[in-house]
Parts: sequence; structure tokens; C-alpha cells
Amino acid sequence: MEYIVTLEPDTNGSYLVLCPDIPEMVSVGNTVDEALKEALDGLETAFMIYMDDRRAIPMPTAAKAGDYTVRIPVKVAAKVLLFNEMIAQKVTKAEMARRLDGFQASADRILSIKHSTKLETLEAAFAVLGKHLDLHVA
Repeated sequence: MEYIVTLEPDTNGSYLVLCPDIPEMVSVGNTVDEALKEALDGLETAFMIYMDDRRAIPMPTAAKAGDYTVRIPVKVAAKVLLFNEMIAQKVTKAEMARRLDGFQASADRILSIKHSTKLETLEAAFAVLGKHLDLHVA
């Protein structure tokens, strides 16, 4: 999962980073490399905003040659896909917790972008939604 980002040079030499697919994402970096690194944090923060608002997170559009992209870590990508599936099926965190083990904290941790959830736990969460998680090497 890779999101296209645009880098706009600022008058002070830094770069403003925006994401066409996630308009809530705004980030800044002093160099191109730093801007792209900060963009990941900005995307993860925007994902949390979508989750708090219970809105599906937009999927990335395909990049073209020359586009800057930010690759989302696998566990974060899995959480985005899980959250979007929950929205599609109208499953709340409370219902997810009930289906898994009855503890609300479990569902909160599974969906927390900053929590390092085990892949087995993510697989279990997809399973209770009637889905499974596939992994591919590209």
C-alpha cells in the first residue's frame, strides 16, 4: 500500500507534503528525504482521524512514473483494511470485541495505528468478519 504525496517547496527551503487521496494529511520536512519520512507520520495521523470519525479510509490511487510515494508498513496497512471492512459491514469496535473475546480494550488495540498488534491477532479479526489476510511479496 503506497500513497502518492506531493512536495511543495516553501520559501524557507522546507517542503510542505500533501496527499491527494488523504486531504487531511499535511506534513513538513527540511529535505526531500525528511519530508517523505514525516509524510508517513502524517498519513498515520490522518488514518486515526478517519477512524475516530468512523469514516472509511480512502485507498491509494496508482502512482505514475516520477510520483513521490510513501509505503505504509504492512501492519498499518492491515489495520486500515480491517477498519474499512468493519465500516463496510457496519461492525463497531464493541461488536468486534464481542466477536473476538469480549474485551473492548482488545478491539481498541487491534485498530490502534501506534500499537504493534501481532499478525495472528489481525488474522483472527479478519476471520470474525468472514475474511482472511493474504500476504504477497512484490
